Amino acid sequence: MSHPELDGPRPVPPTKPYRIGVMVDIPHRPVFPTAFVEGLEFAFAEAFEARRIDRPVETVLRAYNGLPETDSYASIEAFRDLVENEHVLAVAGPFTTDNCLPILPHVERSGVPTLTLCGSQRWIGESAFNLSNGGMADEPAIIAGWLRSQGHLRVGVLRDSPSMIGDEYLAYFRNAAALEGVSIVLEEPTSQVPTQEAVTAAIASLKRAAPDAVVYLGLGGQVTTRLRHAFEALDWAPPRITTTALVTATFSKERSHMLDQWYGVDQYDERNTVLSGMVARYEAKHGVTPAKGSALACGYDAGRALALGLSRMRLHTPGGLRDALETVRRLPAANGAPGTIISFGPGDHRGYKGADYLVVRRATGGTTEFVCTVPVG
Repeated sequence: MSHPELDGPRPVPPTKPYRIGVMVDIPHRPVFPTAFVEGLEFAFAEAFEARRIDRPVETVLRAYNGLPETDSYASIEAFRDLVENEHVLAVAGPFTTDNCLPILPHVERSGVPTLTLCGSQRWIGESAFNLSNGGMADEPAIIAGWLRSQGHLRVGVLRDSPSMIGDEYLAYFRNAAALEGVSIVLEEPTSQVPTQEAVTAAIASLKRAAPDAVVYLGLGGQVTTRLRHAFEALDWAPPRITTTALVTATFSKERSHMLDQWYGVDQYDERNTVLSGMVARYEAKHGVTPAKGSALACGYDAGRALALGLSRMRLHTPGGLRDALETVRRLPAANGAPGTIISFGPGDHRGYKGADYLVVRRATGGTTEFVCTVPVG
């Protein structure tokens, strides 16, 4: 019996690239989305050129406006499209908690490993991995420790509300403040998409409470664009510290001016030699200096972890990649202070490890400057 489709010599087909989905839920933010994708792709290219993986990686991008400007369906539809139509092995992103938690049930049903940047402790599952650009449990401890070290023991809090992000930050800050002997004299809520008048009114309430310092607990976004005007309108300049809402001030001159003299939590630390080495190689390859900040490093760390997983897959399936990611241990991180590592394991999908994976920086001069790490204890 003849089988024409099998008979005779046949050319060897080209190797199919690995396909990794990328979800960018805040494409309108300055610099961060583009730099993250560039860092991710740079890590994949390095892994292939060094023959650590046996084929190139193709990124399949979905950029869309998620919460707080739209609704959760934007993220759900983007994730399902990548999994059901593009057949990706894994997904990198989304960035924010508001857009990550709505897709968590879909991640678990699909079994596609999804490596997000969100800071929520609620991002937990068999296929839910995390390299958080911050952390809503850890940032409050950093902030409270810094406040105590500066002698700011009576603080006023501005927090996103209603908001999962604001609620989680506040719960952990209350715990950390109590541990550090810091008292909260007033908590003022603000919408994530507030008017200037509403933000100014909230800051006026905090001013009347006469705290030693002001803490903002939230995503940032539109709130941080209105803070400077509010404090200047009230002629009030207390010490101020915020969450990783500060990160955009490192690479955006405009955002730095909006948050001028604010302290905040970040992951960018120019003392980290993993970071400086990566930047030097990026400059040599592309002939341009990347924007300073955690965005490129976030993408690079995610890309290196995924590439290491791809190199160790026993089955070329999402489940095979998920199992391989759990073997990533003590991978030196570009983000964080020197010594920060990335480690995953069964039941442990929160990758960044180390007391100083978060640092304190201050917005000044159109960028930010490193201030300190906050010792434990």
